[in-house]
Amino acid sequence: MNTVVSLDAEVFTKAQREAEHLSVSVPEFCSMAIHEFVQNHRNGTLTEQVDAVYSTYKAKIDEDILQAQYDGLDEEDW
Repeated sequence: MNTVVSLDAEVFTKAQREAEHLSVSVPEFCSMAIHEFVQNHRNGTLTEQVDAVYSTYKAKIDEDILQAQYDGLDEEDW
């Protein structure tokens, strides 16, 4: 599959240098870079950020909400 990606001049120049260093074409280098970026950032960063936020809070249900939930239940025979 082919797609067009626009790069600003500075990024293109850096990509061109790296591609030459690796003896690959610029499109091949960009494809490799995008592939590596996706693999390294797939869900990991977001999961780590969410975990960091929730690790600072203790899970506790407000007593009024908990009581309202209990009050809404019908008693059943087991």
